[in-house]
Amino acid sequence: MAIQIGSRPTTIDGCMATWAEEFKPNTIRSDMDDLTVKVRRRTTGLVRNIDTQVTLKANQYDDFVAWFKTNQIGGSIPTRIKRPQDGKEMVVRARATPKIEWITKDAFTATMAWEQMPEWSTL
Repeated sequence: MAIQIGSRPTTIDGCMATWAEEFKPNTIRSDMDDLTVKVRRRTTGLVRNIDTQVTLKANQYDDFVAWFKTNQIGGSIPTRIKRPQDGKEMVVRARATPKIEWITKDAFTATMAWEQMPEWSTL
C-alpha cells in the first residue's frame, strides 16, 4: 500500500535547527492483586515523537504555511523533514499545528511537533 506524502516547497530545505525526540511508551503496566507488577508490550513498533524548531526568512512564510495547510492537508498526511545532525530525511506527520513567532520583520521561528510511525522509518 502506497503512502501519500505531502511535498515540501522547494524554498524550504526541511533541515531543522533544533531537534528533541522521544519514543512513546509501548508497554502497559498493571498492578496485580498479589502486589506484583505485570508489564506487557502493546506493540512491537515504536512511535517517535519529535519536537523541532527552525528559523526562516520572511519571504518563506507563505510557502511554510502552504506546506502545512495544503501539502500536509493540515497535518493529516506525513511529509519529509531533515535531522540537523546528519541531514537525513525522515517521514513524519504533524502532531499539532506549528507555532510561528516573528523575531524580526525579516525572520520568523517555527516550532513544530511531529510523530514518526514505525512503518515510516524505512521510507
